[in-house]
Amino acid sequence: MTTKLFYQPTEIYTTPLDLMWLILAASYSYYYYGTFNWGFAVVALILVFMFHLITNMQNNYMDYLHASDGGTYKTMTSTIGKNQINLKSVKTWMYSLAIVPILGGLALGYLTGPVTFGIGILAVIIGLAYSAGPKPLNSTFLCEFAVSFPIAICIPMTYVYLGSINSWQFDGVSMLRSAAISLVPFLIFYMLQLANNTCDLDEDVQNGRKTLVYYLQKLAVFKVFTVLFWTAGLVIFPLVLFKLAPWTILLTWVIFPKVCKKSKIFFSNQDKATVYGILVKNNSQIVMLYVLLFAIGTMIERIF
Repeated sequence: MTTKLFYQPTEIYTTPLDLMWLILAASYSYYYYGTFNWGFAVVALILVFMFHLITNMQNNYMDYLHASDGGTYKTMTSTIGKNQINLKSVKTWMYSLAIVPILGGLALGYLTGPVTFGIGILAVIIGLAYSAGPKPLNSTFLCEFAVSFPIAICIPMTYVYLGSINSWQFDGVSMLRSAAISLVPFLIFYMLQLANNTCDLDEDVQNGRKTLVYYLQKLAVFKVFTVLFWTAGLVIFPLVLFKLAPWTILLTWVIFPKVCKKSKIFFSNQDKATVYGILVKNNSQIVMLYVLLFAIGTMIERIF
């Protein structure tokens, strides 16, 4: 497999998100607790990056194997099929890449305790169950949640936990607080996953995948999409009110009207090639601005 083809099934272009979650977790920890241990968190970032590549590759691999629409998905949609990537090469890369997160995860768990082992095991189960097994999660109504919750909630929470070791006690209340500051990206990612599955609805049904979109139908999806979008904006206020985040995140609202206007194209056109990229580009700006403003607000708080 060439470097160019490796880029496609691993979807390596999505991995900058992993760094963004670390910035959010560190900003929150400095803002709320005044400290953050970078050592273990950075190791976790490397492991998350590698696991991200593996799960993306596995999802593309399993979706190709499970395709049952008469060949259209395999030849025209699947990254593996349309690029004629050898399946044996994909499997070899997956097993080779897995060495680093397995050994690194065992070492990190040994150094930080059983909670880390539990987090790692849960991550592997969700990652594998998403597209593998007799009933993959991406073929059920849990599909959207199985993507957005681990990525936008669990990963930042893990960074906060590892950054808290030897600094403060990370308990159930701490988990809820760290989950709260991830609600904005979680709601945006859940919304984008709904849009993605709406664009893929016909193809998914042909391949036996019945996501939440299949049960809601398009008109209800449009309503849920709108509710999730504005809820992502509204949760910013209690975060500031209860002093879980700096006041600077309120400035995220500057971009909401613009993004809302550009996102309305989704309601009249669900062609993935022309619409989904617009949705991702514009709504990702909300998440990136939110994280940036959180970091800036934390720096202001620490300095003054």
